[in-house]
Amino acid sequence: MFDRRLRFYATTALLGYGIAWASGIYLTLIGFRGSPAECSLSCLWGAVPDSLGWLLVSVCGYRAFKVFFTVHKEKRAESLDIGHGLEEEHILEITREILAHRRVAKRLRKVEALAWSDTQSWYWLRFKWQGYRKPSMLVVASGLRGRLEPEDWRTYLNWHYLRHKPRQTLYVAQPFIRAMLPLLLLAAIGVNQLVFFGQQASELFGAVFLPPTILLFVYLFGSAMKKVFLRLDSVASESLGNGTLLSLFNKIDSLHLPDSEKAKKREGLEARLWPEPNISERISNLANRVPFPERTS
Repeated sequence: MFDRRLRFYATTALLGYGIAWASGIYLTLIGFRGSPAECSLSCLWGAVPDSLGWLLVSVCGYRAFKVFFTVHKEKRAESLDIGHGLEEEHILEITREILAHRRVAKRLRKVEALAWSDTQSWYWLRFKWQGYRKPSMLVVASGLRGRLEPEDWRTYLNWHYLRHKPRQTLYVAQPFIRAMLPLLLLAAIGVNQLVFFGQQASELFGAVFLPPTILLFVYLFGSAMKKVFLRLDSVASESLGNGTLLSLFNKIDSLHLPDSEKAKKREGLEARLWPEPNISERISNLANRVPFPERTS
């Protein structure tokens, strides 16, 4: 059911995008400048389908995006279970210890409560606002409750926060920069067209090549972000010590968490466009990781 809806919305959005693309070229060729008062009948022949195309993109594109990111998730309200045991105290102690050395809000450094979420993914942590001048609540996936050792939690929490301020920033960002290259190249050529051939030539160039370049970027974006996340894992693994993060991922994989198992089932175009790597991809990435060369002074 969800797959059919996704195909329908995605196909309709692409059809609308194609209509808007063709209409944009047509309007550029006849020199339409966007003034309805000066628009002739020939302009309307382009403006009407152009508006229709963008309407389809807006409506169906949004619905396709929404279905794409909910197709493997059950629609149910989140339930938070606030814990008060030794495990929760240990996790909060490690969290406060880590945050004490980071530039974060005071209410985060003094987090005093932990809640287990039955809808949150295993790789995600968040703080829940409890009110003015009240300490925040740390929210963790309930699938990990009672299933990790104290040192596993230390590795897990350090891994989470190392991803927010990684070393080797250029190395981590390279996949995203490469995905941006078509847009950057198009912008450079567009400026060249404007300088040497005038505004009309630049507008025609943009009308012809900008839409397919945006589609290419959307196609490359998911794969690029997945590589960014995997590189963040590699950099964090170097800081945590050889094999420590890999052992944690193997242990989490052995738990067969529902959201983790569902993520493994993505395939084809869906797997390529999905920006977050699954646990198997994370394990394979660390198992085949080549150590970074040591820095010399």
